Amino acid sequence: MGMRLLVLHGPNLNLLGVREGGRGLSDLDAALKARAKSLGMELTLLQSNHEGVLLDALAAHREKVDGILVNPAGLFGSYALKEGLELVGLPAIEVMLRPPARESVVAEACVLQVHGAGGFEPYLEALETFASGVFTPGSAGTSTSADDEDDDIIRSPRKSKAAPAKALALAPGKTLGRKSSSDAAAAPEPKGGKMLGRKPSTSKDAAPEPKGGKSLSLGRGAKSASVTTDLLTRALVHQKVSERLAGRLTAAELASWSRSRYEALQRGLPAEQGQRALLEEQLQRLTLSHLPATRLSDEQLVDLMTRLDEG
Repeated sequence: MGMRLLVLHGPNLNLLGVREGGRGLSDLDAALKARAKSLGMELTLLQSNHEGVLLDALAAHREKVDGILVNPAGLFGSYALKEGLELVGLPAIEVMLRPPARESVVAEACVLQVHGAGGFEPYLEALETFASGVFTPGSAGTSTSADDEDDDIIRSPRKSKAAPAKALALAPGKTLGRKSSSDAAAAPEPKGGKMLGRKPSTSKDAAPEPKGGKSLSLGRGAKSASVTTDLLTRALVHQKVSERLAGRLTAAELASWSRSRYEALQRGLPAEQGQRALLEEQLQRLTLSHLPATRLSDEQLVDLMTRLDEG
């Protein structure tokens, strides 16, 4: 069975296209169903003008789906919807046909935002991201094609505020974006019987030695990279990003390594003292860094290393 998604359309989307005389909600749903079928996914679609109905749908489907695609529309400032997404604990992507007038509160509970310029592409690209396997361990690097050059789509990965409760076994004790509440202990076993990425990898792969006997140090204050896999440190992550920038690792290889280290953290791998939350946050970003919707540029990778250096 393919991935199962709950698609929530917010207020007034039932009137989509009415004023402009263009494609409406039924056309959008048809496009979603067609793309989902081609990707081997199952969708449950719901539109409501009432916040409570959307919240009830989240609660009712939390054990029946693997992820959520939500367009809050006018409810982008809803703390209730944000909290509902956090409590359900499934990976969620916020989509909007156009960027909101103000920063979206709901997006704080999502791992990714995809905003467009009026077409259906944000929805379809969100489906592609889910189908890529990024939320299922062991399937990174199988991303389906997406137009990475579409200037009408704004993609913004969430970095630190999302707070889903269930474990993303991309780990995805905490899902993408949430900071750990404990710096010394592994995340507790999730309740509710569902873990995204059902069979966590038990790999404890060591970081490969850089070729040529040297490591590329970019960013300020680069640390020594001679670190064992018994302890995850900023220096080790810094080394892997350096190898990516030096061409010793591909984007997919870096993402796969980051995924495995994040999973290990959730299983109790010791982390550099006082740095667990920072390491989790940066590993989450790197895990998604090879996908078209969340790809990190070289400049962003250098910034990430600088963040690691500063602690």
